[in-house]
Amino acid sequence: MKTLRIGVAGLGRAFAVMAQAFRDPRVELVAAADPRGEALQRFKQDYAGKTFTSVDELCSDPAVDVVYVATPHEFHAAHAQLACSRKKHVLVEKPMALSLAECRAMVDAAKDNAVQLVVGHSHSFDLPVLRTRQLI
Repeated sequence: MKTLRIGVAGLGRAFAVMAQAFRDPRVELVAAADPRGEALQRFKQDYAGKTFTSVDELCSDPAVDVVYVATPHEFHAAHAQLACSRKKHVLVEKPMALSLAECRAMVDAAKDNAVQLVVGHSHSFDLPVLRTRQLI
């Protein structure tokens, strides 16, 4: 099985919550983009990946297969479309975008560039949810 090489756009709260999920042998965090130097230093220290100050640079990196868009909501559409235009698969945090038109543009960008666009993540298989199902 091929390891998915993930680049993270945005190292804020969303990434902090999801970081543990990326500690999986099927994925490798290889790069990150954030305007905050301290966040980039921490990423480099924790994951030994490349760092960039712009999402454009991240999406241009040939070592990145998938871009995880965890930037503020108002940037989701632009960052996802940018990643798609560079032939990167996209995992975007919820909400997908701020308008239906932006959502449609994101879907079109993925389709036009033959890449996958996945929105959000499911907690269906998290241990607390599984335990709740057992109890119910």
